[in-house]
Order: sequence, then C-alpha cells, then structure tokens
Amino acid sequence: MIAALRGAIYEALKRQEDELKMFERLAGEAKDAKLKDFLKFMADDTKKDINMMKHLNLHSIIKFGLHMKFEAPKVVIDETIINAISDKAGAREILKIAIDQLNANIEYYDHIAEHALYPEVKRLFRILSDKELEDKSRMKAFMDMLE
Repeated sequence: MIAALRGAIYEALKRQEDELKMFERLAGEAKDAKLKDFLKFMADDTKKDINMMKHLNLHSIIKFGLHMKFEAPKVVIDETIINAISDKAGAREILKIAIDQLNANIEYYDHIAEHALYPEVKRLFRILSDKELEDKSRMKAFMDMLE
C-alpha cells in the first residue's frame, strides 16, 4: 500500500512541478502586470502544494486535504484588475493554455482515484482533482470577465 501511494504521489508531484513551470513561464510571457500577478499567485499556490506533497505520509493525507480545502489562499478578481489589462486577447490565450493543463491534471487525478485499490490513495487523488477544479474555475472566471 505504501509503495502504491508513493508511486501515485511521485506522479502527482511531477505533474505539479510541470504545472509550476507552466505558470512561471506564462507569468514571464504575460505583458499585463495584473495577469502576471495572477499567474505568480497560481505559481506560489502550486509551490505550496508541491512542498506539502513532498512531506506526505499515510497519516498526513487527511491533514493535507483539510489544508488544501480551508487554508489555501484565494485570489480576488474584480473589475479593477480586468480594466487594468490592456492585451485582453493575449491574456485569454495564456489562460486557455493554463486551463488545458488543469483539464489534463483533473482527468489524470480522476483516473487514478477511480482505479486506485486503497481508500487513502482514492481520497488523496479526489482532493487533488478538487483543488485543480477550483483553480480551473478561478481561471475560467478570469477569462469570462475579459470578454
């Protein structure tokens, strides 16, 4: 069971590290300061998740889930931020790339949760999928406000 959990966490860590690189790259490519700040926020949030996942064991999975659900920082997207973005088309393209990556992660995490034999592994990957879904919702809201 521990080997299965470690393997699953290792794969999730690789995905999170790829996501972090993507957010950092997109933040570097973003022309608007507000979009850059938003993407940096997403990168910082992903860094915290990576750090937490590196210290996971069977006993900390529930604590991990609670942290991700209740202690994760939230970003507020309001009209001031939207009005400050001058390159709305470029911002939409950047957000589409990020949403595609999140969709791939959600699909992967759901697949692992569905086929995992152990309840702890199922629980962990449901939590990860929910977290990615929240991030996707944030980005979609941002993208919708740009239109």
